[in-house]
Amino acid sequence: MQLQAKTSQRLEQRLLPQMLQSIEILQLATTDLLQLVAQQMETNEVLELAPAAETAALSAEIVDSTMRTAAEWDAAGVRASSDEVDGRRALLENHPAPADELLSSVRLQASLRGLPGEMTEAIGTLCEHLDERGLLAYPLDVVAESACLQLSLLQRALVELQSMEPKGLGASTGIEAMLLQAKGDPDYAVIEQLLTRHLEALAANKWPEVARAVRLEVAELAALIERMRELSPAPADSLRSEAEPSIAADVAVWLFDGAIQVALAEDGVPQLAVNELYASMASDRSVDVAVREHLRSRVRAAKELMEAIAHRQSTLLRVVQVVFEHQRDFLVRGRVALRPLRMMDIAAELAMHPSTISRAIAGKYVATTMGTMLLRDFCSSGSADGIAAAGHARGAVAERLQGLLEAEDKSKPWSDDALVEKLAEEGIQVARRTVAKLRDELDIPSSYRRRQHGERTT
Repeated sequence: MQLQAKTSQRLEQRLLPQMLQSIEILQLATTDLLQLVAQQMETNEVLELAPAAETAALSAEIVDSTMRTAAEWDAAGVRASSDEVDGRRALLENHPAPADELLSSVRLQASLRGLPGEMTEAIGTLCEHLDERGLLAYPLDVVAESACLQLSLLQRALVELQSMEPKGLGASTGIEAMLLQAKGDPDYAVIEQLLTRHLEALAANKWPEVARAVRLEVAELAALIERMRELSPAPADSLRSEAEPSIAADVAVWLFDGAIQVALAEDGVPQLAVNELYASMASDRSVDVAVREHLRSRVRAAKELMEAIAHRQSTLLRVVQVVFEHQRDFLVRGRVALRPLRMMDIAAELAMHPSTISRAIAGKYVATTMGTMLLRDFCSSGSADGIAAAGHARGAVAERLQGLLEAEDKSKPWSDDALVEKLAEEGIQVARRTVAKLRDELDIPSSYRRRQHGERTT
């Protein structure tokens, strides 16, 4: 009995971390999982990419058979040829390097101004200590000490940097960056008051109160704030040469000959393998014991990672398949055709725990013919939020609510109670707290803060 207890305890100690890793990977979005894979390949020397032909075959198997066990995936995924190109380096190098547009732009401006080399280098040092917004993340004395430069030189360099384009670089705060951009404006004194004394009141939409404080008419304040919208608390944003990345879908769904088709994103997680040489060394008794033990732990970790990824992929496909069997009409008619679908019902159909469904859909995006949406939008937690209980899909109600808000009179916006009445007129019975919750999810402020003063336009 004692031996059995010890064996059970050892097994439990080994399985628990593996289960936790599987749970963690299940809830990762593809972009986050790619980062994890890159980190693991950097730290685990036995991990490598599977050969292209094998990768294609494995991808096909994922789509065709979503019921494979982790052990089967392990057996299929650990093979790799010894003459494979170093895919680890390619994967790691595919991650974009930090943008250097800012440093290049600043150096060009310094050159055009004919600044001496010492000053140019000092400005470059400051740029290296800017955060992604273009703000100086450290006090000047700290930068001077770490860079072994004179504080007086850095102070002069900061003055030069703050006079360069885009204006606001090197500011210590977003407010300071905006004030640097506003220099020379005939209304600079008022702008300074608004940014340093009245931001909270403006955020609370207390425009008449602020207008009195700065001795302007409400319409004049509205016009000034419209101009201030050009000021940015993150000056480096204007130097980004690439547009913001579009949402990366984790899975795609479409109809073909009336049948629902589901596939993982083509640029999704690469197929991994265990290096054959290291695997053989891990079991070769002629290899030093310490090296063997090290490689065994690395091989085991690699296989557990591959099993967890395979489980994530197959679970995601199974869940999406069931979700869209219930939401088939969405693929034809869009959000208005969404039906109430509880996660507990999906779980029962797949013989899984509701928490597994929740993790599988967390942060995942699905590409459809109607656009790319959060998978979470197609189902509910099953909690009594008044939407599913009333026979309405959350996405459809949210879309109708947004339509009402876009059509309202901005000088007299509807309260949440009024929105409840408007929805009821369309046959959608929901509680006020549900409207408030949906409004928050849509990132739409309360009626008090939506109210527009003066001659502002939408």
